[in-house]
This record gives sequence, structure tokens and C-alpha cells, in this order.
Amino acid sequence: MINPEKFASLLVEWSDSNNRDLPWKTDKNPYKIWLSEIILQQTRVQQGLPYYLHFVDNYPDVFALANATENQIIKSWEGLGYYSRARNLHKTAKKIVVDFNGIFPDNYDDLLKLPGIGPYSAAAIASFAYEQVTPVVDGNVLRFIARLLAVELPVDTKDGRKEIFDFVHKAIQFVIPSVFNQAIMDFGAIVCKPKLPLCIQCPFAKHCTSLKSNKVNLIPFKKHKKQKQERHMNFLDFKFNNKYSLICHQNTNDIWKGMYLLPILEFTDNNINEAVNNFIFELYNDEIPFIIHKVNLKPLKQILTHRVVFCRFFEVIFKYLPKKKKKKFKFLLR
Repeated sequence: MINPEKFASLLVEWSDSNNRDLPWKTDKNPYKIWLSEIILQQTRVQQGLPYYLHFVDNYPDVFALANATENQIIKSWEGLGYYSRARNLHKTAKKIVVDFNGIFPDNYDDLLKLPGIGPYSAAAIASFAYEQVTPVVDGNVLRFIARLLAVELPVDTKDGRKEIFDFVHKAIQFVIPSVFNQAIMDFGAIVCKPKLPLCIQCPFAKHCTSLKSNKVNLIPFKKHKKQKQERHMNFLDFKFNNKYSLICHQNTNDIWKGMYLLPILEFTDNNINEAVNNFIFELYNDEIPFIIHKVNLKPLKQILTHRVVFCRFFEVIFKYLPKKKKKKFKFLLR
């Protein structure tokens, strides 16, 4: 088994030749590092990069971000998903301005107290901005080290994570923390990938216990594999003379919270006419004639972290425009 010092040396040597050129990697500004870390949670670098550049351009410092409205932040975040990250981003910006005079905490423990910052993000910010010896342990790192050491404990248990954390914590002592953390994150994303890892190109091949025992595709082990919840969303595009849509604000504590969307009815059966009729009567206290056109024959499928969402879209064409409606809905001109 490879020792921590040798591991750190080989990792940094690999990083010198395979460093990913990303704007936040050469910037010690904790604000920009924090932005990048929050944006890249549950997001690939290629997808997150344009959002990072947009935020830096539109909110160049934590004061600009704190002074923006939540709706402005949500709009800037639009399309990135997991909108709780955007709301926590705004909460943290305001907290930094009010409680810390715009200066980010310079240690792991204080960073961990901020909204939306967990152990991984706190370790990343503390090491990248302040060179604190705090190793990052995300899914890429868990997979990489579990394979390297052939960790038999499930990586989603306290003992399994501890075995991996103890190893990387020893290894980071021998090199510059920011270099080590960036390298170990990059390696898990580029070489020791979830599927089809590049074992032939891996500088740790001769040290990898899983490779020697032909267990690379079996490791890491997980004890708790969560079953994804299925959600069936039916979006209603209300129209009158092909000019209007009914828009509602998602104010419930659910997916797409805070977003302005087409009205959604959640059900799995095909009795759309009855469901729409009930919805219209609840909204207007009147039975208004309508015609329904199905937009997509096959439901669109979106796989999220904890759920699988199936979406259908229907055009609901009013015979006449309703005059009274509840305040939480509004008509918008196309």
C-alpha cells in the first residue's frame, strides 16, 4: 500500500502536467473561490463556468451580491438547478456584509457556520484562499482513495469516510494545501472516473490495490443506495387568442421554489380534462370553456439527485378571457 508522503508527491507531480486552466484556480480572492465552490456543487465544470463568469461580471464583490434582490440572484442562477444554492448564496453574502464587514472568515470552523457551506466547501475555501491544512473529501476523492486503498468499508458510512479522510489528512501535510486539494479533485474527475477510469494512464496504477485485485469496477462500496422518487409534472400553458400565458410563483417548499413557472398539476393518470377543469374552477370559481392540446407525446425525463421528474406540457386554450382571478396568478403578454 502506498504511504501518504509518496501519494502526495505523485499527485502533485501529476498535477504539474495536467493542471486544468480555470479562472478561480489562480485567484486567492475568497469571494471568487466561494462563488466557484457553490456553483460547482452538483454541477460539472463545463456547465458551471459560464455562470461563474456571469456572477463575477454582474456581482464583482460580496457587497454587490448582498445588495441584489433574491429574484435577481434566482434569475442569474436560472438553468443551473438546485435553487436552494442560490438562496443560500444570497443569505451568506448578506451575513458576510453585516456580521463580518465584507471580509470572509479565514478558518474552516467559521466558514462552516455560513448558510450553504458544508465540510467540503469550507475545506476548499480555507485551503484555496488561506492555505489551511484542510483536505477536501467529495465524491471524486472518496472514489479515488477507496479504489487506491481498496477500502472495504462503505464510503457512505462514518467509518468508511474516516478511513479515507485520515489518509488524505496525513498526505496533505507534505505539500502546499491548495495544490494538493486542487490536484486530488482534478484527478478524481479526469482519471479515476466513476465509469471507465483511465487506469492505463494512471500514475498510481502500480500502487492501486483495487487494480491489482481486479476490483476497480466494484469499489467504492455503498451501504445506502437511495431510491429516487418519481414526480409526474403536468405544465399548463393557458392561452387566449394565442397571446397570454398564466404564470404562478412557486412559493411552496418544493423543487423550483421561488421560480415563476407555468401552473403545474401533479398526477400520473390521463384524465387531464377533469384535472384542468377543477383547477380553473378553483382559480376563477367559474366553469370556463377550454380546449386542450397535448404538446409533447412522450414525457420529458429529468434525472435529479434525489428524484426523477417526468414532464408533460399541455396548451389550454380559453374560449374567452377570464376577468377575475386570485392574486397569486397573473397573465403575461407573450
